[in-house]
Amino acid sequence: MKDLIAATGVPKGTIQYYINEGLIPAPIKTQANMAYYSDEHVNAIRLIKELQSKRYLPLSVIKKIIKQGKDGLSVDEIQTIAKLDGKLFKNIKESLAIRKISTGQLSERTGADLKEIKELESIGILHPQKKAKQKYYDEDDIRIMECWKKLREIGFSKELGFAPEDFIPYREFVARMVDEETKIMLKRTLGKISIDEMVLMVEEGTDVLNTIIGLIRKRLILETVSKYAQTFTK
Repeated sequence: MKDLIAATGVPKGTIQYYINEGLIPAPIKTQANMAYYSDEHVNAIRLIKELQSKRYLPLSVIKKIIKQGKDGLSVDEIQTIAKLDGKLFKNIKESLAIRKISTGQLSERTGADLKEIKELESIGILHPQKKAKQKYYDEDDIRIMECWKKLREIGFSKELGFAPEDFIPYREFVARMVDEETKIMLKRTLGKISIDEMVLMVEEGTDVLNTIIGLIRKRLILETVSKYAQTFTK
């Protein structure tokens, strides 16, 4: 315990609280008053301190992050993800091409009504920022709504029943896919390349992977249609 306190700068009472709350693993007990701590404990405590001091997260939120780590990510992997925060997609020149716009401007620009915009926000498709009680939408939100407008023009109309809620399966599927991508990325790169190199790989690889995913999806659509067509004609 003395070594752990020295390594982390966290007092004994706080460490015991972390253990009781499941924020860090329980130590290996050898006697009633003797226990051993490993580098895992040191890293876990440092992660908690970083999330508190740099991310201003409360312990209740940190506990959820730690629990997610137990379900598939190590402390080192979680720390790496935390270091990526604020660095991804910040250096892309085209991100400066479009200024943030208000809800009314977004509606006017894309033809979407306010109800649709609100519904797309509620299911996590749009992510407006708030400033002085006013919502503002960034480039990604604008592009999403321009695509939404295009879908309406193609024929995915209200009259046929197409609605924002149809995007819920896409949102859930992509969330699961990103979780798996993150695990694969960390497994292949952790400790082998720098954070900056990882950022570059993610930024430049995203468009390439999106193209591959689109082509796979196109092929699967054709295969599915062909399969059902053959079933129907038999």
